[in-house]
Amino acid sequence: MARREFHLWHFAAVIAALGAIAVLLVLAATQLIVQELVERERQTVRFYAQMLHLFADVSISTDPLVFVLLDHIVPTIPFPVVITDPQDEPLFPYAQNTLNVRLDTTWSLERQRRYLRELVAQMRREFPPLRVTDRDGVELARIYYTTSDLVRWIRWLPYLQAVLVVVLLLVAGWAVRLLRRSHEQRLWIAMAKEAAHQLGTPLSAVLAWLEILRQQCSAPQQRETLQELAHDVERLQMVAVRFGQIGTPPVLRVQPLAPLVQEVVAYLQRRVPQQKRIEFVLELDPELAAAVNAELFGWALENLLKNAVEAIEQPPGRILVRLYRAREQAVLEVHDNGRGIPPALRRRIFEPGFTTKRRGWGIGLTLARRIVEEYHNGRLLLRESHPGVGSIFAIELPAATKTPSRAAGGGTGGKEESGTLDLSATEAA
Repeated sequence: MARREFHLWHFAAVIAALGAIAVLLVLAATQLIVQELVERERQTVRFYAQMLHLFADVSISTDPLVFVLLDHIVPTIPFPVVITDPQDEPLFPYAQNTLNVRLDTTWSLERQRRYLRELVAQMRREFPPLRVTDRDGVELARIYYTTSDLVRWIRWLPYLQAVLVVVLLLVAGWAVRLLRRSHEQRLWIAMAKEAAHQLGTPLSAVLAWLEILRQQCSAPQQRETLQELAHDVERLQMVAVRFGQIGTPPVLRVQPLAPLVQEVVAYLQRRVPQQKRIEFVLELDPELAAAVNAELFGWALENLLKNAVEAIEQPPGRILVRLYRAREQAVLEVHDNGRGIPPALRRRIFEPGFTTKRRGWGIGLTLARRIVEEYHNGRLLLRESHPGVGSIFAIELPAATKTPSRAAGGGTGGKEESGTLDLSATEAA
């Protein structure tokens, strides 16, 4: 597992590095293009300034071809240009001394002048002006300019591409993760169904042998032991049925919760190590009902109770199970006086594969939370925990408004239903 995670991390790092290199190359190429475009725009402004210099010098006879050339050059200038006097005051008439400036001629002259002043101040911060002088060097005017909209868009293009690359990498990673989880889910289903198939025949044979032994034994103590063995084998059969039906949505029925809790506690109580001397205390509301799958709900509660039993290290132990209504919720709490959970680990207890035990898969609480939250529309949470004092886990389910009668088929009937569960999300991290 560690080696596979290393390869996945390595592959992701290579993809990220290639994406970063591609973005840097595009950024460098774009900067070269932008510099070339800016230089061409600057040369165009210089040419325009030279033309204005020829017109300003009355001692120089201007060739008519220059006017023709200027008429063809000026319309091709794509960037804003503003001509001012030597004191940076926009020349009037404003419309004739500006190019590609969005100047609303319906404004008053004062408003137009203020707008052009602000624009000139922005242009001055970007590029120095080109000065128009006569043959004696006297400054006649200044030409302010800025980059075109095309150059500005090109400057932002690498950053947009970088964002696009990051989004594509995230989408690709999400897609790969979904594909991997889908593959693992199919693997889980195949393994579970195969395990159910392999367990089915031996368990049926064990039940048959237990029935033969029960008929041959006459001592009450031996018959009681065989009965408990039969219960355990039947429970194994129930687990095999769950595994065999993985992938099928569970069936929920409104039924009272107290009998389900009593059944799980009674089964587990007979199998708790005697040296722990654990006392089970039940405070149950017999009328409280909810829509549950009896098998899956019992499975989730069993995981909580097993965790509580394992948390109790020093006898005597005490596990309190409370079932009560809180507004519209049916609340089931499991209190224990075990070792508690350190604050640093509380956020991780529901993570798949996380365990503080030497032996364990670390999927018990993850499985229980998935059963409660995804299949029963409820919540499973650690209500409180104090090291050396104990912990309180709580299951919250939407409470039913009315307990169904047994005649309507809504009794405890835990074995009449078949609950199934998708185990793919409980994989070890």
